[in-house]
Amino acid sequence: MCHEGDEDQPVPSGSRTEVHSLIARLHAAQQAATERIQAVAAFDTLDHATPDGFTVNDTLRMWVWHFSTHYRDLVRARGPLTGDDPHFHVPHFVRQAHEEFGKFIGELACLDDEYLDARPPDGGRTVRESVEHVLDTLTDYFAPQIEQAVDAEPEPSQR
Repeated sequence: MCHEGDEDQPVPSGSRTEVHSLIARLHAAQQAATERIQAVAAFDTLDHATPDGFTVNDTLRMWVWHFSTHYRDLVRARGPLTGDDPHFHVPHFVRQAHEEFGKFIGELACLDDEYLDARPPDGGRTVRESVEHVLDTLTDYFAPQIEQAVDAEPEPSQR
């Protein structure tokens, strides 16, 4: 749900088919790059030289920096195009959720299957239990809660 701006600002048409297609392509490319990098890079290879004269460590840092830089480009473009303040509306929280999701996936991707069901020393959830919990809340909690709140008559929160 994008913020509808003033009458002077364009209002999204509601179609996001192409945006979703681009997001799917980005996810696939990021996944492929992640798999290729994790298959060869390790702590003891961080100082190896790359063909362009950097090190593996430099290139990994550039990978992260690349997203940060182009994220700023998108924020600068989206705000004026939609009449939206990118820090206080739904897209801000979507971005934060995606960032945390990315961290979660990054940690998960670094594990071997043998660790999925091992109980941590503190007795907390196993990795598999944590993943299943996240899957359940993504499917059954967050979106349904917000959908129901938006569909209901407006009432102030009791909190």
